[in-house]
Amino acid sequence: MVLKNVKQKAFLFVFIVTFILMPKVCLAGNVNVNLIWKFPDPHWLEIEVRQGTYVLRFDQSKLSLSSGESIKIGCSSIARFLLRGNQLSVVNGQDIKLATSNNGVFRVREPGKDWVSYRGDLKISAQGTGWTLLNTLDREDYLKGVVPIEMSNAWAAKGFEALKAQAVAARTYLLKNADKNGTITDSPDIHQAYWGKTAEGEASRAVDETKGEVLVDITSRQPISIFYSSHNGGYSEETEHVWENHDPHYTSEPDSFSEGIGGFTDSWNFYIAADILGSSFSLAPIRKVNLKKYESGRVYEVELVDWLGKEKIITGGAFVRKFYPVGQSLSSDSFLGRLFRADYIFPNGSDFSGIPGLLKIANPKPGPLLSRLKSSNEGLSSEERNFGVFVFEGHGWGHGVGMSQWGAYNMAMQGYSYQEILNYYYKNTALIKKP
Repeated sequence: MVLKNVKQKAFLFVFIVTFILMPKVCLAGNVNVNLIWKFPDPHWLEIEVRQGTYVLRFDQSKLSLSSGESIKIGCSSIARFLLRGNQLSVVNGQDIKLATSNNGVFRVREPGKDWVSYRGDLKISAQGTGWTLLNTLDREDYLKGVVPIEMSNAWAAKGFEALKAQAVAARTYLLKNADKNGTITDSPDIHQAYWGKTAEGEASRAVDETKGEVLVDITSRQPISIFYSSHNGGYSEETEHVWENHDPHYTSEPDSFSEGIGGFTDSWNFYIAADILGSSFSLAPIRKVNLKKYESGRVYEVELVDWLGKEKIITGGAFVRKFYPVGQSLSSDSFLGRLFRADYIFPNGSDFSGIPGLLKIANPKPGPLLSRLKSSNEGLSSEERNFGVFVFEGHGWGHGVGMSQWGAYNMAMQGYSYQEILNYYYKNTALIKKP
C-alpha cells in the first residue's frame, strides 16, 4: 500500500493540528537500566572512568575517581572486595555506587571480554556470588544507546528518517514499559536492546531531533503499546495472532516497502532431512507436512505425518523455536519466522509423487551433499540419508507486528518523512511532544 499525495497532505494536516491542540505532559527524568544483556552473571568486573569525575561509595567509604582511573571488584563465597590501584578493601555492604554530577562516562568489562561504555551512574549490587548492574541516566541519552542497536548508525546516510521513526517508537516503548520506578532492562529478549555509549553514533541526532515525541492513541491520548520487528516479510501481522490480545493500532496487510530489501531477512531457506525433522518431534521420518496459515501467510499450526502413519500437531511458534539458530550467526539458511512454506526434495532414486498431499519441488535429485544433509543448523553427516529433505522457504525476521524496520528504511530512502513512516505502521495514533 503506497501512500498517495492526497493521503500525504491529509496526514500532514492531521499532525499539524495534533501538535497545536495536544496538551504537553512531562517526560523529563532518568531511567534505570538493568544491565543483563552484556552482563548476565558477572563475578569479576573492571570499571574505568572515561569522562568527567565520579564519586565512589561503598560501606562508609567515599572516594573520588577522575578520567583514566579504574577499580576492580570481585566476589567469592568468602568475601566481596574492591581493588583501587594497590589498595584492597573488603566490601561488607550490598552496594557499590558510582555517581557523576558532570555528564560522566564510564566503561566496564569482565575479564577477557570487551569494554562497554555507558553514560550516567552505576550501582553494583551483590547477588549470591556475583553482581547485578544498574545504569541510571537521562532518558534521551538512554535512547541514544537503543536506536542504533535496534536499527543501525549506517542507515543515517540514506535513511535518516527511519532512525527518527525508531527514536519515537523507542521513546514510546520506554514510556509504556518502564516500571513505576522507571526501571527497564537492556535485554532484547525482554525489552529493547540497549548498548550504552558504545553504540552511539549518527543515530543520536535522530534522538535529538525528535526529543520528547511519542505516539499516543488518537482518542485516549495515552501512549500506545509499541511493537516493531526487523522485517515483516512483506505482510504485517495483527497482535492477536502473536499475543492473542487485539490492539486497534495494528493491522494485517501487505507491505510493499518491505519487499526486496533486507538481504537474508527478506528471503531465507531452511533445509532439514526428513528423519531429523521427525526425531525433533519424537516421530519417524516425516513424509508429509501440512501448514495452517493466517491471511498474512504466517503459520499458526504445523501438522507432521511420518512414514508409520503417526501424526503430530505443533504450533507455528513452537515449530520455529525448535530450529531458530540460538547462539549461532544468522544467515540465509536460518529459520527466522512463521512466514514460510514447506517443500520436499525426493530421496535420490525414489519417486513419491503419487502420495496425496506430498509437497515437492522441481528437482527430484538432491545430489551427494544434499543426501548427506542433516539440517542447515547441523550441517552434513558422514553417511547418506534415505528419506529426502524438507525445505522451508520463508520471508521476514520477527513477529511482523508494527513497524518493519527494513520497510521503514526503504520508505526513508524513497523520501518519506518519519511522521509518514509512523502513520503507515501505527494506526489510530497521534504524534505528540512531551517536554
